[in-house]
Amino acid sequence: MAQLADHPLAAKLFPHLSAEALKQHFMAYDGIPAFQSDAMMRACRYMLQHTVTSFTCSGQQHLDGTPTLFISNHRDIVLDSLLLQYQLITLGLDTTHTVIGSNLYEMPLMAQLARVNKMIGIPRHSGGKAFYHSMMQLSALLRQLVCDQHQSVWIAQRNGRTKDGIDRTDPALVKMIARSGSDPVSALHSLHITPLSISYQWEPCGPQKARELCLRRQGPYTKIPGEDTQSILSGLTAFKGHIHLTVCPPLTLSELQATQGQPAHVARLIDSRIALGYHRFDTATFAAHLLAGTLLPSTPPAQQFLHYLDQACASNPGLPHYRRTLLSIYAGIPCPDGDPQA
Repeated sequence: MAQLADHPLAAKLFPHLSAEALKQHFMAYDGIPAFQSDAMMRACRYMLQHTVTSFTCSGQQHLDGTPTLFISNHRDIVLDSLLLQYQLITLGLDTTHTVIGSNLYEMPLMAQLARVNKMIGIPRHSGGKAFYHSMMQLSALLRQLVCDQHQSVWIAQRNGRTKDGIDRTDPALVKMIARSGSDPVSALHSLHITPLSISYQWEPCGPQKARELCLRRQGPYTKIPGEDTQSILSGLTAFKGHIHLTVCPPLTLSELQATQGQPAHVARLIDSRIALGYHRFDTATFAAHLLAGTLLPSTPPAQQFLHYLDQACASNPGLPHYRRTLLSIYAGIPCPDGDPQA
């Protein structure tokens, strides 16, 4: 806790406390719920106040305290899960455990936050028998938390953030989740799977995501030291406009029976829920216009989007198809390689 209190962000959240008083305040937290309801809620309110025009949520009737496995689309490293926790605390409900990539533990701040925010590390860059064993352990842990300990869990629909604007659930995730039960359908149904769909008017780290996609087309991509840390800070501090969180209806037994527990079919069922709950903001409409070569409306929001696009392109010169890649992220349309207009 003392290390968290020393972080510059803590001083912004508690401007009325001196450095020593802030450290004492952090050390006085009596467990995870106290830390989350005070420090993490302050962080979320600060972010909403300074970087968001509005945050809305629909489907709150599905947040009824039932132990749940939330499967979410994943656009930002921290915010996607944080906003669910904010909504749960606001409703007086317990927060969830959060599954994150173990690579994030390499960042001192995330390693400290993980210990006081019920985070679970999942291997990101391993393979073979060790990876299979760790997936089996995670599957068993998810079942233990939800079914035996009656606690909810948040997990992303795929490994890593969606960078191309197209939200798809990895069937391997469904296969992993189902392995801990006697049969896939009953195993999945007992976890009370509830998809989440989170939508951002201004894509968190949008210009950076477009840059990475362009570089990946040229060859293997290796993150530079501190890149994930910068993405987290950018997601928290950059302007995001309107954010909407949809808590989708849980998957029913009859729906799961219709899939026969086949991972690809269950993944498509989750995707359909997320797609129905996704809000397409004006930025998506503007991007679709530009991709189609049609004129934008002469409105201040449209001009703001053009200015944003021009700035992003100017900051990433020399990357083939960068402009079209960034537009495709917003429009949710696959970006074909080799487009001469990009």
